[in-house]
Amino acid sequence: MWMIWNLMLACMSPDAPPKSDSSDLGTIPWSGELARTSEELPPQRGWQPRRGIVHLHSPWSHDACDGQPMPDGKPDSECLADLRRGLCETKMDFAYLTDHPAHAADQAYEDLFHTQPGDEAVEVNGVQIASRIPCEDDGSVLWMPGIEDTLMPVGLESHAGTHSENNHEIYDSATPDAIEALQDSGSVVLVAHTEGKDLATLTDMMDAGVQGLEIFNLHAAFDPSKREDDLGLDGLAWLTEITPFTSPDGTGEPDLFFLAVLQEQTVSVQRWDALSQDSRVIGVAGTDAHQNVLPLDLRDGERGDSYRRMLRWFSNHLLIDEEISEIGPTHTDEALSAGRGYVAFEILGTPAGFDFYLEDADGVAHEMGSNAPSGSLVVQCPSLSARSPRGLETPEISATIFKNGEEWSAGCGDFPSDGPGVYRVRVDILPKHLTDFLGDEPKTWLHSYPWVYSNSIRVTQTSEGE
Repeated sequence: MWMIWNLMLACMSPDAPPKSDSSDLGTIPWSGELARTSEELPPQRGWQPRRGIVHLHSPWSHDACDGQPMPDGKPDSECLADLRRGLCETKMDFAYLTDHPAHAADQAYEDLFHTQPGDEAVEVNGVQIASRIPCEDDGSVLWMPGIEDTLMPVGLESHAGTHSENNHEIYDSATPDAIEALQDSGSVVLVAHTEGKDLATLTDMMDAGVQGLEIFNLHAAFDPSKREDDLGLDGLAWLTEITPFTSPDGTGEPDLFFLAVLQEQTVSVQRWDALSQDSRVIGVAGTDAHQNVLPLDLRDGERGDSYRRMLRWFSNHLLIDEEISEIGPTHTDEALSAGRGYVAFEILGTPAGFDFYLEDADGVAHEMGSNAPSGSLVVQCPSLSARSPRGLETPEISATIFKNGEEWSAGCGDFPSDGPGVYRVRVDILPKHLTDFLGDEPKTWLHSYPWVYSNSIRVTQTSEGE
């Protein structure tokens, strides 16, 4: 990744002008903040969407914080503060941290929380398994530790091994015994960087007990070698395309430079579809933020790879009982394990009101992640949440239903299932509402982008007569 940002640095001035005032742009100005889901995203059929991050690195990762995460042998306090601030400013409900074994595997489990004054320990049977970070707006973020190595166990309730060396052995393995040890430690076991693994390897992992994988990874979206070798995309074209957002004299909103790489990571999605034929496979989007690649302020006065900026781009929405006012790790782990949720690219606006479920002949609703009998697939298209930035134009929103990885139907409404198969929804958006934020040549960016990826519903039974 260093090569990427060295190229960007060559195109930018280190002397950024003061942060611009965008208050006159559109009917709702651009903001780095997002709304609390419990306040502005309506519940659907008793389920409240809760927004959060999967795949995120703290100073316990050896390559975080500009490659110097532990000056004087202690976690970088400024980098850690930026991470915590980013989670609060983007109004995340939860964060699944995923630090690298160097240095995380060598720390006491209780130190993985980076506890600060005011943090609240979340305990089960007297043992801390999560923490609550207080935010200035009286909200809080649920912080849960995890690891990214050969596999990505999230929500660890203890280290998987009995000592540091044993931790490294388990975290650097995908054997059935290692996966069992990770699950015994309370984690949901995922795979990061799906784009870099072939289908046979992923099949073996799922057969051994891995529960899900990334269908989008931010590092892969930018990295030239991963783009070319793993995703089959042009490696460097985006570097010249982002200048309206990143150059000192550009006029586009800096956060929006992500649009240059926001496209379906087809290789990962295809592998997800193929693996889902045999069993439920959770799909998540990995933010993979380290704050280690662009220590240069953009035109808005904030470094290009700030945690706030990267967390602003997309999140994972988990559906949790709306009666639960303060979520805990048992709630997020259960929803994640069940596949009851969807990916949302909130750089395009926060989707409100999205729903996807199957209603069987008895009127029973089967949620995303379910195995279900035949019935009616119900797709409710989202709209922009109240606080989403927008100008005077209206976005164009469309939905596609996929069956076994192939386009099957389109639109919103009720769709009788067509025999056994794996059904999922992708919502696309043509962001005309962002015209005011796209610089002097907005038409360049006014095309369709993926906005929402649902998890799948597997129809495994047919009704009489089918």
